[in-house]
Amino acid sequence: LAAAKTGSGKTLAFLIPILERLYVQKWTRMDGLGALIITPTRELALQIFETMAKVGKHHDFTTGLIIGGQNLKFERHRLHNLNVIIGTPGRLLQHMDENPLFDATNLKVLVLDEADRCLDMGFATTMNAIIENLPSVRQTLLFSATQTKSVRDLARVKLNNPRYIAPHEHEQSATPVKLQQSYVVVTLPEKLTMLWSFLRTHPKQKIIVFFATCKQVKYFYQVFKKLRPANLLLPLYGGMNQEKRNKIYTEFCGKKTNVCLLATDVASRGLDFPKVNWVVQMDCPEDVAQYIHRAGRTARLNTSGENLLVLLPHEEQAMLESLEGNKIPIKQIRIDERQLFSPLVKIQSMLAQSPELKECAKRAFVAYVKSVALMKNREVFQLQKLNLDGYAKSLGLNVTPRVRFLSRVATDRKPTTTACGTGPNSMKVVLEEGGSEESDDDDDELLRIKRVDHGSGQSDDGADEIQASFGETPAGGTVGATKKRVSKAKMVKKSLIVSKRTVFDEEGAPIEEEGSKASSQAYDINEARVKLQQQDAADKERYKQLKKAKRVAKKEKDRKKKVAPEDEGDDFGSESDTSVNLDWLPDPDKVYGQQKQSASEDESQNSSDEDDQPAAPAKKKRMILSRTQDLSLNEAEQLAMNLLK
Repeated sequence: LAAAKTGSGKTLAFLIPILERLYVQKWTRMDGLGALIITPTRELALQIFETMAKVGKHHDFTTGLIIGGQNLKFERHRLHNLNVIIGTPGRLLQHMDENPLFDATNLKVLVLDEADRCLDMGFATTMNAIIENLPSVRQTLLFSATQTKSVRDLARVKLNNPRYIAPHEHEQSATPVKLQQSYVVVTLPEKLTMLWSFLRTHPKQKIIVFFATCKQVKYFYQVFKKLRPANLLLPLYGGMNQEKRNKIYTEFCGKKTNVCLLATDVASRGLDFPKVNWVVQMDCPEDVAQYIHRAGRTARLNTSGENLLVLLPHEEQAMLESLEGNKIPIKQIRIDERQLFSPLVKIQSMLAQSPELKECAKRAFVAYVKSVALMKNREVFQLQKLNLDGYAKSLGLNVTPRVRFLSRVATDRKPTTTACGTGPNSMKVVLEEGGSEESDDDDDELLRIKRVDHGSGQSDDGADEIQASFGETPAGGTVGATKKRVSKAKMVKKSLIVSKRTVFDEEGAPIEEEGSKASSQAYDINEARVKLQQQDAADKERYKQLKKAKRVAKKEKDRKKKVAPEDEGDDFGSESDTSVNLDWLPDPDKVYGQQKQSASEDESQNSSDEDDQPAAPAKKKRMILSRTQDLSLNEAEQLAMNLLK
């Protein structure tokens, strides 16, 4: 268990030992997977992969990046040749379930980067399934700036005699020394004006702005892009295409000034953005750990940086107490009202001209209210104290959108409408089911509702339990439809009688055939599903063993080739070693005259290339030879000289 401040070099602290261990054991491609590194986000996995390529460029180990959004078929046929795999939990589990070539029997090292995030409730089921597929005899390394000490989490990763290493444990601050931390208190309707004014007054800075939801990032990016600030704006959130996310990440890392990244907590953990001047947390973080990771994107590797936390009036006291209790020094600053510039009029005109932008503003409003309603810390996040009418107007909306959530977010809260805001036009937030929205990302979505496990061991009342956990069904006559679906599910789970063929005799009595008793019995779907899974697992294991045997045989063959001396050449030798180029010799037919040849030789001579000169007739040659033979030596020399001229 290793814990260190942000930007202190935790990535190198586990990459170098991995390379050393594999190098000492003379690990090759034929040995399979030797180290597995799991990260909570795709961008962090990409960063570790690039660092591994730089650190291990003088080694022969094969390293692979396994993340969502990439070509699954391309990854599937290359997994068995990888020595080090860096990936996210979702894609790793998919390969473990579907790819028989994924073999982790020789695994030596397991690394969980940002271990507290990997082991929290968002990845609980996935991580448990991954760890079950790994060998028990291995070395496990857990790294994070906010390390977990939960006995339950440590038991899940099967740590024996864990060793806790925390260099900053006895220091005065849990954040970097050169990080200047401050906070400002603004009302909810003034947030957009404050952010726009901040960007205008810091045109030559490298800034990261964190929001709570993806919808907010998308809306603020589209609005600010139309306002044309001096900074280059880049969005980064979970719902984006992976190729576009990689491009934005690389572009932001390459820029030194005049750039602002609008991001969710996808970019809050582990990412090493060089030379970031400001980190602005527009929405209050969920807990102190999230605050530390957000602020840690600046002031890395003993460089200076500034962090600004934006708090609402009712969030100030509880949040400051939490920060001070975790040794985080922070001071309050005040905003100069003379530098505030409100773009509200321009934003309202934009929304009037663009219905798509107006819908985007509504979705951003709903997403923010939902994020506040689902927060656990009720001392900091108080939904009833939000001025939602003013916040909607600050986004450019003339009418406050109607927000729907789960009817029962928690059992201790009433599922009725909750009045929010002040004044005669105070808004009522209707709580209903919020699972209808599409999830923004498989690996790193911030808001995720935990559902009841739909395993085969669930009771017949499992559908009722799921319905109860989600709350009451929305109004509008859907209760009957829900009961109908539940009854159908129960009927399917009980039994299913398969069709059978019955033969009757002349008197009308049914004739029992062989196997009729077995065919008349009820067909259990759950039992058949279990048998199918067992057979599938057996087939995958058999295929894996065949591949492993083939790989071992190839490795042994390569080893024998290296040890055994080189084979001697055969008796005749190769053509390149013994053949001699005789093209320089003159044609014997021209020197000695053409001899009598067999019929086969005449045929082969007649089938020469078209470019060759046609041979002289035999009688003419005899006459020429007889004439040259009668010449004396002086005459022959004179004839040769004439020919040369």
